[in-house]
Amino acid sequence: MEKDDVVLIDKILAGDDTAFSQIVNKYQKSVHALVWRKTGDFQVAEEIAQDTFLQAYQKLATLKNRTQFAGWLYVIASNLCSDWQRRKKPNMQSLEATNTDNLDRTSYENYVTEQREKAATERRQEIVKNLLNKLPESERTVVTLFYLGEMTSEAISKFLGVSVNTIKSRLRRARKRLQKEEPMIRETLGAVTLPVDFTENIMEKITRINPTPPSNVKPIIPVSVLGTAAILVMLLIGVASQILSNFQRSYSLDAESHPVIEIFDSAIPIDIQILPEPKRKIGNVVLANKRNGTDDERTEAIQSTQNQLDSSENSSILTTHWTQNQGPQTGDILTLFQTSKGDILGIAPTGIYKVKENAYEWMLLNNTVPIYEYFDMPMAEHKHSLYLVSTEEIYASYDDGISWVSIGPRPIGSVLKLLIIDDAFYLVLDDGIYRSTNKGKLWSLYNSGLEDTEITAATSIGNVVFIGTEQGVFRLQSDTWEQLTIGKYKKVTNLLISENTVYLGMVPVDSEVSPTEQKRKLVREMLRGENSKQWELFRSEDLGGTWTKITPRGRSIFERLPFGVKVMVADNTILVIGSNTYRSIDNGITWENLGFDIDSMNSIDKTGLAVNQETFYTHGFKGIRRTNDAGDSWNLFMNGIVGTGIEELTSFNNKLYGYSKHGIYISSDDGDTWEFFNKQSDNIMDILTANPFFTVIDNSLIGFVYDNEKNSIRICKLSESENKLIPIETLPAINYNNVLSNTMINETTNSNEYSNSIDLLNSRVRLVEEMIGIPETGGFAFSDKTFYVTYYQKLLKLTQGETKWKDTGLAVKETRSYMGFRLKASGQTVYVAREDGQLFRSMDAGESWNNITSQLPLTFKRFNEIAFSGTTHYVATDSGVVMMESGPEWYVIKDKKEEIIVMDTITNFNSNVYGACPSGIYSMDNGVWERISPELPDNVTDMEIHNGKFFIVTKRRGMFTIPIELHN
Repeated sequence: MEKDDVVLIDKILAGDDTAFSQIVNKYQKSVHALVWRKTGDFQVAEEIAQDTFLQAYQKLATLKNRTQFAGWLYVIASNLCSDWQRRKKPNMQSLEATNTDNLDRTSYENYVTEQREKAATERRQEIVKNLLNKLPESERTVVTLFYLGEMTSEAISKFLGVSVNTIKSRLRRARKRLQKEEPMIRETLGAVTLPVDFTENIMEKITRINPTPPSNVKPIIPVSVLGTAAILVMLLIGVASQILSNFQRSYSLDAESHPVIEIFDSAIPIDIQILPEPKRKIGNVVLANKRNGTDDERTEAIQSTQNQLDSSENSSILTTHWTQNQGPQTGDILTLFQTSKGDILGIAPTGIYKVKENAYEWMLLNNTVPIYEYFDMPMAEHKHSLYLVSTEEIYASYDDGISWVSIGPRPIGSVLKLLIIDDAFYLVLDDGIYRSTNKGKLWSLYNSGLEDTEITAATSIGNVVFIGTEQGVFRLQSDTWEQLTIGKYKKVTNLLISENTVYLGMVPVDSEVSPTEQKRKLVREMLRGENSKQWELFRSEDLGGTWTKITPRGRSIFERLPFGVKVMVADNTILVIGSNTYRSIDNGITWENLGFDIDSMNSIDKTGLAVNQETFYTHGFKGIRRTNDAGDSWNLFMNGIVGTGIEELTSFNNKLYGYSKHGIYISSDDGDTWEFFNKQSDNIMDILTANPFFTVIDNSLIGFVYDNEKNSIRICKLSESENKLIPIETLPAINYNNVLSNTMINETTNSNEYSNSIDLLNSRVRLVEEMIGIPETGGFAFSDKTFYVTYYQKLLKLTQGETKWKDTGLAVKETRSYMGFRLKASGQTVYVAREDGQLFRSMDAGESWNNITSQLPLTFKRFNEIAFSGTTHYVATDSGVVMMESGPEWYVIKDKKEEIIVMDTITNFNSNVYGACPSGIYSMDNGVWERISPELPDNVTDMEIHNGKFFIVTKRRGMFTIPIELHN
């Protein structure tokens, strides 16, 4: 490949432009795939790909090492993508949203049809894009180049400057993560093609480009050429010794020079006057307007909304502020870290928190560092400075975590650890290690000896660095990673230190082993007392020279299975958390079984921290837990952390009910304090994930629960006196068997008709689906004495007084996801908004259905909400909100400046319609949006009006409130 590139480049520089067309044909798919990966827009990717080749043609003469053309092209494309991100403008308004009175009707209809077909393709591409976003950045790029760029592993290696083995490893892990979705990704990306005239357009444009000539700067002129008088003058002023050292010792007038570009990060003083601008310092702000990251599914219309506010808005908007509500203190903690001062830092989606040892509440330090709720953010400390690894950059704090500054970008990939040793930074990724000797400003690959293995853990003692992999343990020795004898055929799951002792947890490797290696493995295990079929624990007190097995004995058969465990160590106290919790207070010599704790099962693959021999932190189902008695008892410790677990709110009888994945919470004091709503009835029941989870019907709060005893779904109402949900006995239950047989049967049917094996199977199916987060119900509505509920891809209905649920015949969804799904009813009208972007409506209570998607005057991908106000219907999408008053025409709702506002949610309260999005809350005034609140710091997931206040639930920043009366 390199030889071919060099030959072609020589021809191009010699004036043969046709050779450049071969370059374009060779790399066009690779460049297009890379640019799409960075921009997410195929059309933009096509334009930037063309610009990449044009710029490469113009600057080709400046390329010194022509064998590195592919990597050079990659850099140009990446830089153009960065430029596009900085200067991109809001999307132009769709023709569908314009006034079509003056347009030819036929042309407009043809346009709409084409747009619908295009939207269907784009929706599929968006699904693939979202699937790829689940992957780490390094794997994402490789998969895109492989399928969209149609590149081999070897070609990707040369294009990105990464080893072939690393590329293959990333591709293998990505396929493993995606599993069933891989065929769809292959099909969708493989179907994307560049225009047939792509190369022709580029060749036409290069005829108008003047290539940059090569630089032929001669070396500095030698001393012999200088006049004697000039040298004498320099000697007289005492600078000869300083200047002569810069001169070359030998010189030839026939010498050839090569242009070398060196980039220096140095400030250039320019005598101009500028307005003062705040430094890029992320400080402690109670409510920062900077949101964490971007939402790929949100259109850029939001940016226009935020930047162009109506000057006629009520002045109270600028003076009234949102109040942060603590909310139910539940949610995930991404990282726990103890500083040298003894403070404990916790990173949550809502910010960075601190707690002192034995304190009772967390304190918010900073909420403006970009935090992504699904990514670990390792921390380290060096010379009283704190360092934090974000998804794209590394931040430093010099004031104990209050404010943070970026020290520069980091290598792309999934980060496991940041180690700092003798002023050298080691950034440990799952597919490689990078080293920096200038505090994270520049990074170099430091991977010798680790090229063909996946990294799983890392730690250090003094100047010694240990790396855990899927093939055992490695130790840094003379700039090379050497493999230790322990666990060569095992995967390291835990690698940690306490004082001068190294602790190592391992499980069997699931990869295949050759017969020869199998023999060596068995002999090694016999000599070292290892067991290839169980997780095991070892310690070393001589920096990995020798190891002592300290695995707890007497484990059950289930515990011996090759599942991982969480290991934490403080001094001589060791906690091993798995299906059971084990404790040793003598460094692993003896063990005590502390028993089974279901909440500990969530701790294995999440953050944890050992503070001292008595105090440990782990992550349970509801958040961080703390023990002050070495594991004898655990208590939820989320006090002070802004909760992010609430997904929906319901106001009923002066109380707020909040739903989270952990259960129901109740507040009787306008959200100041929350109590967990425990069991629902005498039978053990679970509240199901319906949308909404509660509905107010005839002054009763109604919800769906799963009855484990009868293996069925029941409609329940809240008994406030007993504070529990009571099944409504007059309404039949929904049974899994009924749906499978397509027959809705009364709950009173004799259960003997179903075999015990079927009931057992149903229970197991439900358990598995709960474990992987698949809901049985996705929507719930009530209108005109009729219940509507989605159940396993069916829409069922039940009119009060009937004894059987009826299948309406509408397939409510195509996938297991309920993202973007909505079910709403008013009178005889029922709407079903599917996650695939199709809107169905029934005007006869679900007896017949029409797909009305094409009637909506917007191009969209997802539904956000549906609402009613009298006879007016509202549908909120990711492109804007449309309304229908008396029918059948739909209209796009705009603000006073004729701009479309994208609402995350809408609601009707006392015949007033309100919408909420990051730019604030809007009220409907004669079909026009009017903003009535300040901006919000994040996307909105739910809005509720309760006791004269707006309660807003955001995606990552928790709950906020603001009074209504200030804006009326």
